[in-house]
Amino acid sequence: MNAYEKEQRALALEAQLLDFHRHNMPLPGIVPPENMLAFVWQLIDSIQRVSYVQTVRTRPISASRANPQSPFFDPIRAAVAISAEQAEEACWLVFLATHCGRNLRTEWRLAAELYGASEAVPWTWARVLDDPQSYADWVEDHHGTFVGKFGNHRKYESLKPGPKGTGAIVRSYVAWITAFGSHAAMIAQAQAQANGNARRAFGLLYQQMNAVRRFGRTGRFDYLTMLSKAGLANIEADSTYMNAATGPKRGARLLFDGQIDSKTGARVLEARVATLEQSLGVGMQVMEDAMCNWQKSPNLYLPFRG
Repeated sequence: MNAYEKEQRALALEAQLLDFHRHNMPLPGIVPPENMLAFVWQLIDSIQRVSYVQTVRTRPISASRANPQSPFFDPIRAAVAISAEQAEEACWLVFLATHCGRNLRTEWRLAAELYGASEAVPWTWARVLDDPQSYADWVEDHHGTFVGKFGNHRKYESLKPGPKGTGAIVRSYVAWITAFGSHAAMIAQAQAQANGNARRAFGLLYQQMNAVRRFGRTGRFDYLTMLSKAGLANIEADSTYMNAATGPKRGARLLFDGQIDSKTGARVLEARVATLEQSLGVGMQVMEDAMCNWQKSPNLYLPFRG
C-alpha cells in the first residue's frame, strides 16, 4: 500500500471499529482517540506484513535467495520461488525460517548456516530426510561456529546438544512429516478431513504439530500461516490460539474490557475476536499480530519490527 492507500484503509478501519463498538459489542479499549489511532495503525502494519509474501509471489526472485552461501539468502523468498516445482524443499525452508526467525541484526544468517552455508552441499530436505540423525550430529558438532542469532519469536531456542536443541527439534519435525509420507500428503490429509475448509484444516494441522519439539503456540502459528502465504497449503488461521499466548490475550482484554489484566477467559475472548474479525474481514493472523503489538503501546503507535 502507498501512503494514500494506507490513509484510506485506516479511515475505513476506524469507521468499521466505531460501527462495531456502537452496534455489536463495546470496545472500551479504543474509546480514547489515541488508542483508536494506535490500534488502527497496528492493524495496517499487520495487514502489510501478511500481504508482503503474497506480493513477493508476484515478482521475479533471484536464484541467490536459495543459496545459503550468498549474503542475499532468504528462506522465505526461496520457498516462494520453488513452491510449484519443489514443494517439499519449500516446506523445509519455511520450517528453517520459522525455527530460526529473522534476527534484526544478523537477519537470515542462522537459517543460512543451518541450511549448510559452510558445506559443499546444502542440507536439503532430501538429505535431511535420508539421515536426520546425521544432520542433528552435524548441528551439535558445529554449533559453536555459527554466528547467526535466533529472531525475537525464537529467542529462547538453542543450538546446543540435548532434548531442547535444534538437532532434537529437527528430528522430531522429520518424524512428524514422515508419519504422513510427505509434506504434501500431510496437508492433503488435513484438507480432506476438513472437507476443503481452509480454517478447519489449519486447526487440524495446528493440533497435529504438537509432535514437533519446542514448537508451541507461536511456532506452530508462524509456520502454518507462512505455508499458507507462500502458496504451499490452502489453509487459513481459524483462531489466534490466545489460550497459550500472552501478548494477544492482553491485547484482547484491553480491547474488549478496557484493561489488560481483566479476568475474562481465553475462550470468551476468542469468540469476541472472531466476531470482530468477521466484521473487519482482515483475517485471524492480522488480529493476532495487531493485538499483540498494540498492547505494548496502546496509546501511542509504535512500529514493531522484531
